[in-house]
Amino acid sequence: MINIEKFNFGTDTLTNFKEVINRNELFVRWGADNMFVEELYLLLDESPIHYSAVAARVNNCVGQGYVNDYKINSKQWLNDVNKQMFFELIVTGNLFLEVIWKQDRSEGIAGFHVIPSKYMRVHKPDELGGYANKYLYCRDWANWRKAGIVEFHEFNPKDFENRQIVHIKMYQPGYEFYGVPSYLATINDIKLNHQITVYNLANLLNGANPSLWVHFNVPAPDSQLEQNQILQSIEDRYVGSEKAGRVIVSYGDQTEKPDITQIQSNLQQGFYQEVFELVQHQILAGHNIPDPSIIGLPSRTGFSSSAEQLETAFNIFMNTSIIPTQKFLNRELEPLVQLIYPGEEISLVIEQNRLL
Repeated sequence: MINIEKFNFGTDTLTNFKEVINRNELFVRWGADNMFVEELYLLLDESPIHYSAVAARVNNCVGQGYVNDYKINSKQWLNDVNKQMFFELIVTGNLFLEVIWKQDRSEGIAGFHVIPSKYMRVHKPDELGGYANKYLYCRDWANWRKAGIVEFHEFNPKDFENRQIVHIKMYQPGYEFYGVPSYLATINDIKLNHQITVYNLANLLNGANPSLWVHFNVPAPDSQLEQNQILQSIEDRYVGSEKAGRVIVSYGDQTEKPDITQIQSNLQQGFYQEVFELVQHQILAGHNIPDPSIIGLPSRTGFSSSAEQLETAFNIFMNTSIIPTQKFLNRELEPLVQLIYPGEEISLVIEQNRLL
């Protein structure tokens, strides 16, 4: 009988984006565990390509700022919060604005504040299949019962009683309550980008040790403790602190010496380079970035794009990703700013960045 010490292979998976309504909860879950938006924030820390793409989109959406600035609350102007607004919209697909009323509410609104998307959830409809017209605020959704919830209503300029929210969201078919970021289809590639770097780092820290199969040509020790000690001593010798290498220990018939076999990877040389290039292409495609040079990412041969090619790629980027996002947000903001400045002509025009 052969006794083999087992090890498990795990996968680092991302919480699926599902809109879930539970009977005993007031809100529509943002993801199966209600924490999908937190995952979207964390992705920025996991992939430098994704972070650079998001930063490029946000910075170019902000541009040089609004030509005509407007004060939107007692402390902030529109140009003070435009980067935060575009960041929330691009990273999460959602933007939540709390409306601030004047002391005499009949005189209209005084402005609005930006609320980070991670603190907001959509209140579930009163009836199945009904329209959701309320929102919930909580500082800690992982412990929402203890943290407490604040209720908001959907913005209505004729409602002078309730605290209200303007919810701006990027629409995608199949999702009713929350907006969806444009890069949703590339989340697996973003995670893969992170895992490649983790794998390479672990192997480098451990001298790129291969996995081992150690077979002792003797019956297995009766004591489980002794078996564990044998396994531990082998791991201490061949596997580094980051556990990049793997060890299998087995026991069998008697011969003169143990067999030690290296388990070589079946991945061909250059495999990770090919995967990395594919990952980069997929992530940039998810952000509508036609040329990596636009965001400072060279190819293997360096910055090979000519000035004319780069200018063409930048114009494509502006017209397919940046300008549509700017127009979408400005269209949603204009009626709100108009209520702050009744009777004035509102012009939300952003001065665009230039390539060079």
